[in-house]
Amino acid sequence: MSVSFETRDLGKSKIERELKAARKIVALVGIPSDAKRHDDNPNIGLAEIAFIMEKGSAVNNIPARPFMKQTRTMNEKKVAGLSKKYLSSISTGKMSASDAIKKLGASYEGSMKRIFIEGSFAPDAPATVRRKKSSRPLIDTGLLRQSIKSKVAKV
Repeated sequence: MSVSFETRDLGKSKIERELKAARKIVALVGIPSDAKRHDDNPNIGLAEIAFIMEKGSAVNNIPARPFMKQTRTMNEKKVAGLSKKYLSSISTGKMSASDAIKKLGASYEGSMKRIFIEGSFAPDAPATVRRKKSSRPLIDTGLLRQSIKSKVAKV
């Protein structure tokens, strides 16, 4: 009596490729360096404004309003949970690495935009509140918030 074996790949190779690909890509979330203001001021773009808001400017008497740091702090557990869920989906062949990273980035993008409303920031100066007719820091025209984008990039 002879015994024979047949090897059939039922998706293992594809899953291994996707898991390997997942280690080579990341989701980038923030304000792109080419994001422009309404007035197209060539001296300072939205990415620079975001940096000033995040860190503050003693020279210009602007307190730090760290929307990026608050997003990270408030979403660490959520991101870890989604990462685990998406890794499971990749490892079972239900999702590509690119799709998983894209979904993770989109979720984080939404969280960063929400922090503009839900975050706790130093108040605006009275003159700023009068000018923009709102006491909510970081909210004026909405352009900075709308400029937050996510994208998948190779590392």
